[in-house]
Amino acid sequence: MKGAIGIAAIAGTIALAGCASQSSSPDGDGRYSLLGPNARYLTSGRPELGSDGPIPASGPNRRAGYTDLGSEAAGTGGQTSEPILITENGTKVTVNFVNADLQDFVRVVFDDVLKENVIVDPALTGRVTLRTTEPVTRQAALSLVRNVLQLHGAALVKADGVFRVASRGNGSEQGPVGENIRIVPIRFLKAEQARAALQPFATAGTQIVASTEGRYLILAGSPADLDPMAQLLDTLDVDQMLGMFFALVPLKDASAATVATEAAQMFGGENEGAFRVLPIQRMNAVLLMTRSTAALKRAKDWVERLDQTGNDSRQMRVFQIQNRRAADLAKILSGMLAGQGGPAGEAPSGNAGALGANGAAKIEPAALSAAHEPASPETGHPLQGVQVRADTATNSLVVMARPETYGLIESAIRRLDVLPTQVLIEATIAEVGLNDALRYGVRWYFQQGAHGVSLNDGSPNPGANLPGFNYVFNVPQGRLVVNALEKITNLEVISSPALTVLDNETATLKVGDQVPIATRSARSVTNPEAPVVNEIELKDTGIILTVTPRVNASGLVMLDISQEVSDVVPTSTSAIDSPTIRQRKINSSVAVQSGAEIVLGGLISSNRQAGKEGIPGLKDIPILGAVFTSNAVNDRRKSELLVIIRPTVIANRVDLFRITEEIKAGMTGIANIKSR
Repeated sequence: MKGAIGIAAIAGTIALAGCASQSSSPDGDGRYSLLGPNARYLTSGRPELGSDGPIPASGPNRRAGYTDLGSEAAGTGGQTSEPILITENGTKVTVNFVNADLQDFVRVVFDDVLKENVIVDPALTGRVTLRTTEPVTRQAALSLVRNVLQLHGAALVKADGVFRVASRGNGSEQGPVGENIRIVPIRFLKAEQARAALQPFATAGTQIVASTEGRYLILAGSPADLDPMAQLLDTLDVDQMLGMFFALVPLKDASAATVATEAAQMFGGENEGAFRVLPIQRMNAVLLMTRSTAALKRAKDWVERLDQTGNDSRQMRVFQIQNRRAADLAKILSGMLAGQGGPAGEAPSGNAGALGANGAAKIEPAALSAAHEPASPETGHPLQGVQVRADTATNSLVVMARPETYGLIESAIRRLDVLPTQVLIEATIAEVGLNDALRYGVRWYFQQGAHGVSLNDGSPNPGANLPGFNYVFNVPQGRLVVNALEKITNLEVISSPALTVLDNETATLKVGDQVPIATRSARSVTNPEAPVVNEIELKDTGIILTVTPRVNASGLVMLDISQEVSDVVPTSTSAIDSPTIRQRKINSSVAVQSGAEIVLGGLISSNRQAGKEGIPGLKDIPILGAVFTSNAVNDRRKSELLVIIRPTVIANRVDLFRITEEIKAGMTGIANIKSR
């Protein structure tokens, strides 16, 4: 939200559990709030209350200055953004930070959890997403903070009773390799032993670190990678593992079930309970557990020998796609399997729900022309023989591949099947009447007129066919321009649409009519009395806005814009019985930061209204009246078309919630005006 202080961007909770009483630590700035144990925390950091009813506006558990989204904080004189929530119940803490600024994360933990003084290096930058799966002690929290800082390339030292956080060069600017940090406690295993078991299954960009005291594992990576690793650790960290030596062995060729069965038959007669083998089907791996390191080594050797299969041992798996079209992913994978920079063929489309002769959902193939060709001897393509099909009815991918390639394929699918970024496009199309003050256009008025207004050219890439000007404003400067023009001339807002579109998709808004236009006429040459046959085409007129946004990682939005305002006028240049479409059109490609406004303009039109003037009474005399009448132009009106566009990137549910609140507030304001 506008004006939000930096630390309020942390959508996090620090829950203290242990005793029944609740207390609040002094906090003069009103940034934090205490909630009861019935609060559940959402991604945006706002509480979802349980069955005990809403939190009272004041009371022992409320800090002064606490405010909901968009409401006025007592004594603050302005709006605040989402609060940080703290529930205090004892001596242990549960940390859940989402996309928090690294400096704010350090200060919150030291101020509200550790109650220690800390000095933070101003050069420390980065963002952190961190979650503990269960409450930890304050001393353990200090160790976790130290490990998190190490992942960000920073060091934590204590001297003279004061902690200092120092940045180590440029390492902190990039943050950890992964996107999130998760703290998982270890109950029965040794932390280093658990780390070694998980390491073979860590994907590129994932880090696994054993905490210094050996009681926690620190997982850093994307949520899609961390979730299965945390589940695997829960499976391994059980009391049955006490006193056992184990190894998680990934398989290359054979299936996990086959190897586990054969290994159990080989070692089943040895010392009951001294050897166990479990198949991990999803990861195509086997878990070996023995009472000695020698037995474990021998079992691993035999598993490697058993990991053999025939030449054609491909297996079929189905991947349910959650966030994208399966046909699109099949198209991307086709290009990857073909070894080319682009897709090897078109993906299926438009046949969702089609049924085959047996009533089953029809599976559409994605062309994989090179996937069936043998790999070249130089490259030894690991994906040789892989086939991918997209089932549009269930939005699934059906993959036929060898077991050793499924890890690579599944990793690619997880990284591609992400929630797409959305962009809110807010546009204002206004027609500015050009009077004496604006006789040379809006740009000249602001740049040359003595009005104290300075505009900066929008540097990125205006379209070559844009005959006007292109400026970038910081909100709300674009609206100030409109207000300034409204005071000196007639300004008509033709349309003010707002629409949301996916990244790299095209959104089109049409408000107007379809006008029939005669494009061709024909008459039979053999029959003179045959009627004239006209071919009619319907032409869209009115306001037509087409926008295609492309968002990069820094929040810069590339916009391909096509804006047309057209109307119908009688044809005066020919005898064709068809209307004339008068249009003003802007085509441009621009770059603008999310939340900034860009103004496109310079399209000036001139309308003339012709009439007759003469001597009253005499000009109306039949035949002779023409002598006392002359044609004259009664009115000449010039206007300029301005298009103001503001793109706002919606990267997650927090942004979507914030924008929804803004739209609701705007609609409430309109309702209040109408009710007066």
